Amino acid sequence: MTRPAFVLTRGDLRRIDPPDSAVRSYWMRDALLAENDEIHRQPLRSRIHADVCVVGGGFTGLWTAIELKRRDPSTEVTLIEAAVCGAGASGANGGMAMNLWPKLSALIKQGGEDEAVAVARASVKAVDYLINFCEDNAIDAQIYRTGWLWASTNRSQDNSWDPAVEAAASYRDSPFRVLDGQAASKLAGTRVRGGVVDDSCANLHPGLLVRGLARVAESMGIRIYEHTPLRALGSNAHAPVAITPFGEIRAASVVLAINAWATQIPSVRQQLVMTASDNIVVKPAPGSYAPVTTAAGVSDAGRLLDYWRPLEDGTWLFGKAGLGLGYRTRGASTLFRPAPRLDNLIKQMHREFPALQGSTMLSAWRAPVEYSLSSLPFFSNVPGYPRVFYGTGYSGDGVGPCVMGGWLLASLATGVKDELSESFLTRSPKGRRLPPEPIRFLGGQVVKAAMIRRDRLEDQQKRVDPVTRMVTLIDPTSFVG
Repeated sequence: MTRPAFVLTRGDLRRIDPPDSAVRSYWMRDALLAENDEIHRQPLRSRIHADVCVVGGGFTGLWTAIELKRRDPSTEVTLIEAAVCGAGASGANGGMAMNLWPKLSALIKQGGEDEAVAVARASVKAVDYLINFCEDNAIDAQIYRTGWLWASTNRSQDNSWDPAVEAAASYRDSPFRVLDGQAASKLAGTRVRGGVVDDSCANLHPGLLVRGLARVAESMGIRIYEHTPLRALGSNAHAPVAITPFGEIRAASVVLAINAWATQIPSVRQQLVMTASDNIVVKPAPGSYAPVTTAAGVSDAGRLLDYWRPLEDGTWLFGKAGLGLGYRTRGASTLFRPAPRLDNLIKQMHREFPALQGSTMLSAWRAPVEYSLSSLPFFSNVPGYPRVFYGTGYSGDGVGPCVMGGWLLASLATGVKDELSESFLTRSPKGRRLPPEPIRFLGGQVVKAAMIRRDRLEDQQKRVDPVTRMVTLIDPTSFVG
């Protein structure tokens, strides 16, 4: 037998540790409680073969596995997950299923106008597909198509969506509607200065969605092994081999759907900034809010995004992006933690949403976000290993685009050429590469401090000093690219 050449060794993968169950998000606690311990997926304890081995039990991994089976039910698909399906970012986000139209300018920069519009349209179809899939497969993911509002909460944010709206305006299927302050505030559930709404987007319960996808995947014949971390990944003349603590999988193709942990791949690491978002779920004080299911998911237009949305039971989620920064390959694992500085997060929530003062906190958590230099996801094979593929770079906006990522990775894994698998999404993002550590981390801390200061001054309608403004311009990440 040919000795495998290792794509990723135990040393490379030593930091791919699943989040501790003690820091699970509100979504995952709720979803696992709903299962009543009825689902027990065992770890892999043998040597097996598969046509495709998917590593990662989040949205991208599960959509990839399901798409492979949907296209060809005879395909042998095995999925391994280091913890439980949904334990990573898929179960820890804000639960807003959006599309890529807000990033049309970034899409055009990366792929040209024709390909950019095709990808934007595919991302809308992905949200439609997600909703229909849940209906067809009895996944109660608490989906409400109430739209997404891109809002201004201070004067520095006013009309910041104009470039995206203008870029999309020449297409008949542009999803944007510009709203004045009164209409936007009604949709936001609190006072905002104005905004643009995309009615094609939806709010959902990401924990129930990811656990439901795992259930459907198993019913299709996909083998899922939880509590099965990847310890090494090799490749020889015959096939890639995924090595786990107590087993081994030889497959024709391997898909690394490991999201933020893709920084373990050296060629990918230079194109991702590992940051984090803090989230809180609160129950409003009696009489302050009746249960609301019609308000949109909302993001403001700041660089350190504030976002909020109602939940089905009348509770609310509030989150703020960009508050954490990961170091080297340890970033993804160390940024899964209880939300630090809760007093600051609560203060920001009260500033944006005064009606939530006096609320009871139900849950708070921090989760990593892997920002690509283009703000767009990208998919390819690991250099030198043509049968090992990955997808990453959702940049805090993956619930909807992960569906499209699953379609694309299923095509790459099986050699299918189609509009997505031959698009610019399968090429590395254009632009400068990030510096090595520790320069990246130390410089990032300086930039992050400046961004937090600028964010605070703008919220207070105060002038931002030139030094702070200049330092924030170094930041390579943004919501729209």
